[in-house]
Amino acid sequence: MTENIKNSFLTKVALQAEANRMVKGEQSLPMEKWAMIAGEHMGHLYAAVMDNKKDQVEKELLHVVAPLLELYIEVVKSSGEAK
Repeated sequence: MTENIKNSFLTKVALQAEANRMVKGEQSLPMEKWAMIAGEHMGHLYAAVMDNKKDQVEKELLHVVAPLLELYIEVVKSSGEAK
């Protein structure tokens, strides 16, 4: 079951990252921008957790992690590790 949850989460993160690109465009954003986006949503995540709004927690969790994925991609590209 845990493996299914992990796979579901990773699929949802990838879908959220794709949705973000549709909204923000396909161009790469600076690492600082991705970090700021993730940080902004981290505040929303804290609020949802404190209010025990589980549906909002999942939404904001994805809104935090998808920009972190984009940040990771930028880090890998800038270090020359991208293939």
